[in-house]
Amino acid sequence: MKYIIRSIKYFFYFAFLTTALVTVLVLIGAVEGNIEAIFDGGYTALWKMAAFFAVVAAVYPSLAFIKRDIPAKGEFQTLKDDIKEYMTDHRYELESETDNALTFRVKGVAGKLAKMYEDRVTVTSAFGGVQIDGLRKDVIRLAAGLDARLNRAEDQQED
Repeated sequence: MKYIIRSIKYFFYFAFLTTALVTVLVLIGAVEGNIEAIFDGGYTALWKMAAFFAVVAAVYPSLAFIKRDIPAKGEFQTLKDDIKEYMTDHRYELESETDNALTFRVKGVAGKLAKMYEDRVTVTSAFGGVQIDGLRKDVIRLAAGLDARLNRAEDQQED
């Protein structure tokens, strides 16, 4: 269900961006305000664009959201404090916490809007460490930092 909602959201996002772009072009006088003059094929082109947006929106969520494993020694319960501290330092706030998962959201409305409210990042307990799940760009960035933080914390505990 989450995948379908994301696809619909991206469809409307693409349609909104295209509409905003065309509106700006009309307002600055770069193109006429007539659909027949803006798009080759006029109104027929709108249906083709909608079909293209639907295809892209249907595929995009599978490419945009990933899971990444982060190796770490120790129990998840002992790693929670380091994870919370790291995420708070990177403008995320704790949304929910269970025994084996921490869910974070971006702080601030601007960050949430920029990510179309798809800003949730979940860190769960996994065999040999933790697993982080969310938007590809955020997961890659946060996983690299969490890997360094958790493994640095392990190195300090061993000393």
